[in-house]
Amino acid sequence: MNDLDALLAQALEAVRAGAMLALDPGQALRVDTKRHRNDMVTQVDRAVEALIAEHLAPTGYPLLGEEGHTVDSWDGRVWVLDPIDGTLNYVAVHRHWAISLALVEDGEPVLGVVADPVDNRLYLAIAGQGALTGALLPSAALTHPGAGPAPTLVPMEPVEDLPLADGVVIAQLHTVTTISGLLPIIETTRGLRCYGSAALDLVEVAAGRAGALIHPQLQPWDCAAGVLICRECAASVTRMDGSRLDVREPGSLLAGTPSARAQMAQLLAAEA
Repeated sequence: MNDLDALLAQALEAVRAGAMLALDPGQALRVDTKRHRNDMVTQVDRAVEALIAEHLAPTGYPLLGEEGHTVDSWDGRVWVLDPIDGTLNYVAVHRHWAISLALVEDGEPVLGVVADPVDNRLYLAIAGQGALTGALLPSAALTHPGAGPAPTLVPMEPVEDLPLADGVVIAQLHTVTTISGLLPIIETTRGLRCYGSAALDLVEVAAGRAGALIHPQLQPWDCAAGVLICRECAASVTRMDGSRLDVREPGSLLAGTPSARAQMAQLLAAEA
């Protein structure tokens, strides 16, 4: 077992523990807001972050988390965590939320885990080793924590390089209404989808279920894990203008099959 394999095992243990807590917190949700009424946080977001941080503490690497954990520097290795990506979904529709955890080394994601606890689905990758998917928890563990061995994971296939017109586009309503020319571009595709969790949006691209994903502003914890999983599945990820995406910096994201992402970037540039 190499270094990243061992760290992945610790990351999976942490994410599975966080998923069990989020699925059954044992108390009524207490919902607060941050920037606006749809930007929500609950005590479960904070508790999941604290639990995962505790599990990862023995690795010795600092953790940047959406709900309060900060880092002084990106030098070396840094864990990057969104304990519940899609809190509005967690509160309102009770699905389409994720736990997203990445290990970033000198600015590059080298390990990524995205868990969809409600659908009991796991996606993970180590840089240069491809991506895997499978059940997050044994079926028995959903009702009896700790029951059963870890589920078997299988390799994810490289995405088929479909053109933009042959896939669906994932975008938020705000994105469609604020980016000039985006709506007529989407009208030439298979259609528009919006899930409300950037981590799940990215794994939809990685799994070949979406041709393109566009978002004008994401934070490191929103995308670090999903970006790596996409790259390991031969999907292309850049900024909206086609420039290199640095997961350490907040900003735009454009992902998709290589052809679809390139076509989207070209069409957006022509509309600008």
